[in-house]
Amino acid sequence: MKSKYFNILAIISMLGLIIGCFGMADRLINGHLHAGYGSYVPWGLWVVFYLFFVGLTAGAFLITIMTYVFGVTRLKGVGTLSAFTVLVALMCELIFVSLDLGHFERIYQFITTPSFSSLMTWFVIFTNLMLVIYLLECFFLIREKLVQWSTENRGGKAFYRLLALGKTEYTAQDRERDYRIVRLLSIISLPSGLLFYGTNGAFFAILQNRPIWNSAMTPLLFILAAMLSGGALITFLISVFHSDDEIARILARAVFFILVVFLLLEFIQFFVGYKTGLTSIMTSLDLIVKGPYAWTFWVVHLLVGSLIPLILFTTGINSPKAITWACLLIVVTFVSVRFNFLIPDLAVYKLEGLEQTFFHPRLRTHYTPSVNEWLVSVWIVSLGILVFISGIRWLPILSPEKGGPNHV
Repeated sequence: MKSKYFNILAIISMLGLIIGCFGMADRLINGHLHAGYGSYVPWGLWVVFYLFFVGLTAGAFLITIMTYVFGVTRLKGVGTLSAFTVLVALMCELIFVSLDLGHFERIYQFITTPSFSSLMTWFVIFTNLMLVIYLLECFFLIREKLVQWSTENRGGKAFYRLLALGKTEYTAQDRERDYRIVRLLSIISLPSGLLFYGTNGAFFAILQNRPIWNSAMTPLLFILAAMLSGGALITFLISVFHSDDEIARILARAVFFILVVFLLLEFIQFFVGYKTGLTSIMTSLDLIVKGPYAWTFWVVHLLVGSLIPLILFTTGINSPKAITWACLLIVVTFVSVRFNFLIPDLAVYKLEGLEQTFFHPRLRTHYTPSVNEWLVSVWIVSLGILVFISGIRWLPILSPEKGGPNHV
C-alpha cells in the first residue's frame, strides 16, 4: 500500500478514534443511558451497523470458499486478502453487537449455560466459530512470509518472529501442511458460514409481531443483501489494493446481477405488502417511503447506491475506475438499506391507542440516533479501517504479484 494513501487513511482513522472515544467512554461508564432507543424501539444504530458488517463479510467469504474449497486457482492471488477482510469485518460486527447488549460482560453465559432452543445461542456459537476459523486461516496463509520476513534484513524482525511463533525455517512440507489446514478450515467454514448468515436472517423472520420481518422472504433478502454489499466490498478492495482488473471485472458483473435481483425482490416486497391491505404492513412500508427518513431510501439507497452504480456498470463494466466507484457507492450507502430494514418495523405501535396511554421518552416509537451512538459507531468503524490498512501495510496480506498466490 502506498505510503501516501496509508498516511491519509491512518490520520482519518486516528481522528475518528479520538473523536469516538468520548462516545465509547460514555457507553462503558453510563451504559445505554444516552442512547436514543427505548422500550418500543429497542434496537438502533449499533444493530444497523452490526447488520451492515455481517453483510460485508459475505463477498470475501465466498472468495475464500471458491479458492480453498472448490480450488478456483484464478482467485488464489486474492485469497489472503479475502480472509483478512472477513476477519476485520467480523471483529467490527462483534464489537457493535456486544455494545448493544445490556451486559456484554455476561456473554460467556451463552457458552457456560447454553439454551440450544434459542437462536441467540446459535448466533453466538457460529459468530465465534467464524472468528476462530478466519483467525487461524489468516495465520496459516501468511505464515510462510512471516517466517521469511523474520529472517530477512528488514525492520520489525522481532515482531515477525513473534507472529511466526518463533519459527525460523519453512520447508516444502510446511507449505503442504499449511495448505491442507487452510483447506480444512475453509471446508468447516462453508456450513458454519451458511448457518451464520441463515441464523441472522431467521432471527428476524420468526418475530411474529413484526409484519415486514415475519416473512419467508427475509432470510433470502438477508443472503442477497450480504452478497451484494460483501461482493461490492471485495470487488472494490481487489480493484484498489490488488489491481487485478480481470478478477475485478468478473466480480463486478456478478455484483451488477445481484443488485438487479435485489432491487427486484425489494419491489416485490413493497408490491405484495401494499396489496395485502393490512394496516400493520402498510404503515411500516409508509414509514420507509414517506416517513421522516424517506430520503435515506429514495436518495441514499435508490439514487446514489443503486441507480448511479447501475449506470456505471452498464456504461463502464470494463473500466476499472467505473467498477471501483460503483462498488464503493454500493458499500457506503448500504447502511441506509440496513437502517430501513430495521427501524420502520420497530417504529409502529402494535396496539391501537398505546401511544396515548403511557408518556415517557423511552416509550416513543420515533427514533433518532443519539450523538453517543454516532460517536461509538465512528470509533468502531475507524478501528476497523485502521486495523485493515495496518494489515495491508505491515503484513503479507497482498499477493506479491498480480494474480499470483501467496504460497499455495
